[in-house]
Amino acid sequence: MSYFSGIKALTFDVFGTTVDWCGGIARESRAMLGPRGLSLDWVAFANRWRRDFLPAMDEVRSGRRGYVTMDQLHREMLDPVVAEFGVDLTDAEKDQFALSWRRLDPWPDVLPAMTRLKKHFVLAALSNGNTALVVNMAKRSGLPWDVVLGADFVRTYKPMPVLYDSAPLLLDLKPPEIMMVACHMWDLDAAAKQGLRTAYVRRKDEYGVGAPIQTPAKGAYDLQLESFEELADALEH
Repeated sequence: MSYFSGIKALTFDVFGTTVDWCGGIARESRAMLGPRGLSLDWVAFANRWRRDFLPAMDEVRSGRRGYVTMDQLHREMLDPVVAEFGVDLTDAEKDQFALSWRRLDPWPDVLPAMTRLKKHFVLAALSNGNTALVVNMAKRSGLPWDVVLGADFVRTYKPMPVLYDSAPLLLDLKPPEIMMVACHMWDLDAAAKQGLRTAYVRRKDEYGVGAPIQTPAKGAYDLQLESFEELADALEH
């Protein structure tokens, strides 16, 4: 019997693990601002937009601020970015620009592998994204989720335990019957503390081609892989 035969569902981090947020935001930024005659370092622009994401979520996690959606955080984080880069946009234009985060593309290995995995497992987005954001992204890109477990269900953000606990609760499974798939070690560490199995998938270009990333020590997680295709290979045997 396979070591992984008891797994019935896979929960996936979305931003970075499943979709290329940096490449997508760089593309969307060029499309929005390039026609205005701006020529920026689009990858740097994308990374700057995301830079304040963890502090913004921590305001909610700590209770200093009530829950607001990731869509709202993206909109709020845009204001200082356009100011720093000298971009002049109306509030309506910024509102539309902030929805770029709903228009991100999966990494090339994702859709073929998820098609394979969907035959054997429940596929759930377990994301800090709000439900509307993740659903809109999936409709555009073809991500075949069985269910979206957005942060708005529990009204806080990972790595708070309640978000990981929502997966076995809502899927009617035991924690060891679920495997969390992510490219971020903090995400997997938090999932493991709640009893979920863990699969690390390396995304070497998450912050742009050649940008440094942290990688875990060998054996830190149940699986450590280079792609979703490798994940499918490992779990189909």
